[in-house]
Amino acid sequence: MAPYSSKGLNGSDAEAPGRKKETSLAIFSQMIKNPEDLAFLEKEDGLNGLNIIGRGGCGEVYKATLPGTNGKEIAIKKIIQPPRDAEELAEEDSKLLNKKMRQIRSEIQTVGQIRHRNLLPLLAHLPRPDCHYLVYEYMKNGSLQDVLQAVSEGRRELDWLARYNIALGVAAGLEYLHMNHTPRIIHRDLKPANVLLDDEMEARIADFGLAKAVPEANTHVTTSNVAGTVGYIAPEYYQTFKFTEKCDIYSFGVLLGVLTMGKFPSDNFFQHTDEMNLVKWMRNVMTSDDPKRAIDPGLLGNGYEEQILLVLKIACFCTLDNPKERPDSKEAGCMLAQIKN
Repeated sequence: MAPYSSKGLNGSDAEAPGRKKETSLAIFSQMIKNPEDLAFLEKEDGLNGLNIIGRGGCGEVYKATLPGTNGKEIAIKKIIQPPRDAEELAEEDSKLLNKKMRQIRSEIQTVGQIRHRNLLPLLAHLPRPDCHYLVYEYMKNGSLQDVLQAVSEGRRELDWLARYNIALGVAAGLEYLHMNHTPRIIHRDLKPANVLLDDEMEARIADFGLAKAVPEANTHVTTSNVAGTVGYIAPEYYQTFKFTEKCDIYSFGVLLGVLTMGKFPSDNFFQHTDEMNLVKWMRNVMTSDDPKRAIDPGLLGNGYEEQILLVLKIACFCTLDNPKERPDSKEAGCMLAQIKN
């Protein structure tokens, strides 16, 4: 799918090949009806006064109100880059620039081109000489990581039905990427921080900066180094540098473990266990005489323990060492859906 609209901010068609493209706005959603609504991004002080709602290795994320939409809120990711015509770039700067450009390209080629209720849509892309702006729908409830962290600190609650619905949503988004879209898309960095929650606490898979489209004839993506987040990376990826859909499934299994246990792979808790990591600890507790020890204490006593244990079994299934033994995304989603029935 081509961009819904590609225009300069003066309303003209995107610049011809011989002219600068830094002011060419690509719109991917009909939610942005007028390119002029994003004209403020062209100003040097266009982001002044906006709240920063996130920071990452590639830039900052701002919250803004989209003009002419009765208060519709958007999130703007600003990815800073060194000037393209810089005569000398330090090697590290050059590597970072390449990383940022790959992230932008991945976002545009994936969520810029597709739509699904459980994927965070890219609304627009504006390249500038010193940075790139990626515009998304704003997700009121933030990331699953932030919500679960707040739950663990006693600052908010997240009941089992909400967690179960989030799991279903992530599974549906993965199934679309892996099985219903051509070419197949592998996310490569699925984790709670990259699952955002909308007004209804519906899950939206986000941050496709590492995502790869896989041609029909290919079975995997080969990389020169390991990318992703420690604790969520499938063991075979470390060994082979080959990434398949089953690596995403492993990450999904870890995410299910986090949802049900209320523990993150990075928690110090696991450093004081024999297993030393979330997946091995989860497996051992689930095969012990008291598997309910694995359940987040905040979820106990509400009559859902059997459902939660079934989800934990799916988490163990998804994180099996042999990728061939893991379910695919459709099978994982079907197993989750059957629990409620």
